[in-house]
Amino acid sequence: MPDDSPVITSDVRNDALRLLSNGVFVLTACAGDRLHAATISWVSQVSIQPPLVLVALRRNSHLAQVVRQGRRFALNILAADQAKVAEKFFGFVSEPLTTETLMGFAYRAGPGRCPLLTEGLAWLECRLDAEPQAPGDHTLMLGEVTGAGVRRADAPMVLWNTPWSYGGVRES
Repeated sequence: MPDDSPVITSDVRNDALRLLSNGVFVLTACAGDRLHAATISWVSQVSIQPPLVLVALRRNSHLAQVVRQGRRFALNILAADQAKVAEKFFGFVSEPLTTETLMGFAYRAGPGRCPLLTEGLAWLECRLDAEPQAPGDHTLMLGEVTGAGVRRADAPMVLWNTPWSYGGVRES
């Protein structure tokens, strides 16, 4: 009997994985006397009651360490026209708690002290609930949504509609 299984090359896997729909977010956190932020794209709602979101962060990244330390994080949901905001946070950002802006963008502290970008489309503030064991180069962080707000009705930024990509299988 012939083997009808498709042959998957890493290029095809990369292409297919990048077709998964991902938003673009600025994750912020407060730990100690510093504010921290970075652009991320691997986020998913995983429960309605209680409201839970899952974020995937590089396992040993500064951002993952800060979320572990502060036990809280916020997801600033960007609008489709906010590419410049996303670009500012492509690298890990750390600024003093006393800063008046975060990378030049206005923010206010949420109830959990996380920076909420005031020009963002919406925000979710979360308490780190669990970090389940997972193989791979990213850690999974489960956050219970403790606060939320929508600033305006508009289309969210979707990674597919940007010039950037993140994800897929790396070439060996």
